[in-house]
Amino acid sequence: MGIISESGLCIDEQSKMSGAHSAKLVHSEIMHIRQVIERLSAADLSRSGLPREYWRKRLYSVMQNHQLSPAQFGEVDRILAALNE
Repeated sequence: MGIISESGLCIDEQSKMSGAHSAKLVHSEIMHIRQVIERLSAADLSRSGLPREYWRKRLYSVMQNHQLSPAQFGEVDRILAALNE
């Protein structure tokens, strides 16, 4: 069984990066993606060279490669919900 977030995101159990460096990378990556999504309207996302699927893949990559805190899972859930709007 994998790690499951409150909204049901499940990531397979595997060796993940952890520690202070990983935590800093995860925080930076999540905040960057959140800021981009907040600044771009739905139309802007569609017109950009980086569509919604690109941002989803980046978020899933973060979840698969790093240990996330419950708060980070929550932030990822909110960003994914915004991408689905």
